[in-house]
Amino acid sequence: MSNKNFTYLLLITILLFVLASISFLIQPKYETSIEKGEIIFSKAKEQINNINEIIIDDGKNKISISQNQNNWSMNSKSGYKVKNEVVRKNLIQISELRFSEKKTKEEFLYSRLDLDYPNDEDGKSKLISINNNNENILEFVLGKRKKGGVYIKKLNEKQTWLTSGTLDMSSIENDWLETKILEIEYNLINKISVNHVKKEDSFSLTKDDKGENLLIDNLNKDQLPKSDLIANFFGYFLTNLVFNDVEKRKIPNDIDIITKINFTFIDDSKLTAIIFNSGKEKWINFIRDDTALAEGKTFYVDNLNDWSYKLSSTKYNVTETKLKDLLVEE
Repeated sequence: MSNKNFTYLLLITILLFVLASISFLIQPKYETSIEKGEIIFSKAKEQINNINEIIIDDGKNKISISQNQNNWSMNSKSGYKVKNEVVRKNLIQISELRFSEKKTKEEFLYSRLDLDYPNDEDGKSKLISINNNNENILEFVLGKRKKGGVYIKKLNEKQTWLTSGTLDMSSIENDWLETKILEIEYNLINKISVNHVKKEDSFSLTKDDKGENLLIDNLNKDQLPKSDLIANFFGYFLTNLVFNDVEKRKIPNDIDIITKINFTFIDDSKLTAIIFNSGKEKWINFIRDDTALAEGKTFYVDNLNDWSYKLSSTKYNVTETKLKDLLVEE
């Protein structure tokens, strides 16, 4: 090799080395500068009181929650009330997540950590978006839990991490919603009228003089209740009443209505429950008397008359009780 060619080769080698060094120096130092225990989402920690939207998407179910005047509601559930304490808990958990251990960058390994959103057919990974006035503060994929931590991947980065600190972020709507409907004490109920489609199945109940037991009204001499306490379970229908599902108020056709139950309280205020078929399911509408507010009565949503609820089968079994079910068989 001539000296001239050797010199060219040497100069090219030196140039490539210099370019490689410059390329290395200008690469982002984000990953290499991260220290164990460092806060991951410092922006969320700084703006925790200003956050007004949370979106959780597991590829099958998408939950959108927003805040208005310090009250949270679920957009994906027609604006139904969300428990503020659950939102607060999750936001604090996000703001306190810390880097613990660097994990894989390889996309084909993401599924092992449940971080392969949106290519997760089983729906175990979740995309979490946190916004403030339509400005995105952070987006990340939430994966598997591990004792004392969770796996995450920031949306536009390949690096995955194990964090220290837990995070719930359920993609189940009822884990966020205020699922309690009513809490009305038994001793506030004075009278109950249960009206089935067939008149012979219908009946009414009235508290005794001591205000202790509900007695069946207008029985003839041949009709005997199974016990003095047989009807009292109706008085607990409105105690700790929760729903399995909720939708904007459905207006049932007369043919779909199964039962109407009228509750009269000791202050003479009233609450009506209408049980009806909706497809293959049973739902319930409540009509609240505007005066039905007193000590011992708790309505967990102010606009109760705007919603229809799907209750547990246990509660529906109560509404199906007919007069003959309360009486000694002939």
